[in-house]
Amino acid sequence: MMLLETAQYGNPAINIGVFALFVVATMAIVIIVTRQKSKATDFYTGGAAFSGRQNGLAITGDYLSAAAFLGVTGAIALYGYDGLLYSVGFFVAWIVALFLVAEPLRNTGKYTMADVLSFRMNQKPVRTAAATSTLVISFVYLLAQMAGAGGLVALLLGVSDRNMQSLVIGLVGLLMIAYVLIGGMKGTTWVQMIKAVLLVGGAAVMAVLVLLGDGFNLSALMAQAQTAALDPAYGNGKDLLVPMQQYGASEWTKLSFLSLSIALVAGPSGLPHVLMRFYTVPTAKEARRSAVWAIALVGVFFLITLVLGMG
Repeated sequence: MMLLETAQYGNPAINIGVFALFVVATMAIVIIVTRQKSKATDFYTGGAAFSGRQNGLAITGDYLSAAAFLGVTGAIALYGYDGLLYSVGFFVAWIVALFLVAEPLRNTGKYTMADVLSFRMNQKPVRTAAATSTLVISFVYLLAQMAGAGGLVALLLGVSDRNMQSLVIGLVGLLMIAYVLIGGMKGTTWVQMIKAVLLVGGAAVMAVLVLLGDGFNLSALMAQAQTAALDPAYGNGKDLLVPMQQYGASEWTKLSFLSLSIALVAGPSGLPHVLMRFYTVPTAKEARRSAVWAIALVGVFFLITLVLGMG
């Protein structure tokens, strides 16, 4: 948080105007697309009316965030090859989701994960366990997301006071709640689609600008990053292109790498906000198409983070 106390990016007035413009525009879209919402299925599953392509975009927006963008890019910048392992893990997770989760989950025809788990089991204890795990996972996940989102907004708006930063984080949270309450699944799906386009598109533009500086020569870019990392004045003295420096130095770090790999590959397939996305399409085939689109977009995004991290 010290960075927020000393840094300011751009003109706060312009930043506030752009931020307000995006909020108004996305809220208007949410209101427009949900005017015909009349049934419970419209609120909880968007009427299961989205195509695989649309849902794949929404899943990408749900899955990717500023934390993923900044975190993975920073990990690659600091650790090189070892940082890239985060990208590989996040990407492979969607292969697991495609083959083991997407189609079977949609075939049940239920609303929530609790409905699916209790389909062939004792209703009350299973629903209690599912609700508890959903709330715990969502709370931990949102804690990091809200802190990151609020911190970025505070940075852009030039807010340095800690109490005001906390207020900004709270307001961002209330804004997200408003999107959900007003738009339900249909409205939030459109918001996530817009977010995916902006995030992947913005990252792609930055990657092009980075590559432009080296004549679109990725080898030259990586060589420059390697040289800078080995220079104590700029880097941490580690060779970015040598594998397993972070996770292969000892038996404990190897065990940590194994634990990290399992979490990255298996974890995303159990995230509540990702799982519920498979209920917004009409058929199991479209659920499978959603996962394929998500794999393609997430894969492109994490390839872009390699360029940005090395840049």
